[in-house]
Amino acid sequence: MTRKNHLENMIYTHDLDAYYVGSHNCLSIPFDDLLANGFNTRQTDVRPAGSVNTAFQLVAVIFQIQSLSQFGGVSATHLDWTMVPYVRKSFYKHYRDGMKYLCNCNWNLNNYLEDSDTYKKIIDIPINDYSAYLNEIDDAGDFNKVYQYAMDMTIKEVHQAVEGMYHNLNTLQSRSGN
Repeated sequence: MTRKNHLENMIYTHDLDAYYVGSHNCLSIPFDDLLANGFNTRQTDVRPAGSVNTAFQLVAVIFQIQSLSQFGGVSATHLDWTMVPYVRKSFYKHYRDGMKYLCNCNWNLNNYLEDSDTYKKIIDIPINDYSAYLNEIDDAGDFNKVYQYAMDMTIKEVHQAVEGMYHNLNTLQSRSGN
């Protein structure tokens, strides 16, 4: 039925001329899975992203790899939602740094490493949910400094990461003529 509709110009098959060589045409890349679980290139294995900066760098790398290996376009859907876990990871790292350098409190770095119970408790909570962080610092003044530091550094990191991704994508080499 599809063949008949195509021959009678009832439907249009996008980029039909590339099908005979077995090339993929257009693709929406599953960034959620690739960034969370890592991936393999011909040269190496790539570990999961540990920050928003790394995640955006890997997005550019994945675009480059995929665009060189297929005919047609590649795209990203809901990249903003895909980056949420990495923004949280970056915020948590900046929060931990703020605790170390700005807080006059007694704390143990081991309680804040990525495999700790504190990390597991906090990492999935929205950044603007103060209640998750208030219990960690006794002095409200210290909390405000640490929280604001973490927020400022995260915003700065996100801006720089997105800018870097744009530069990488704007200078992307792709297959000739595509």
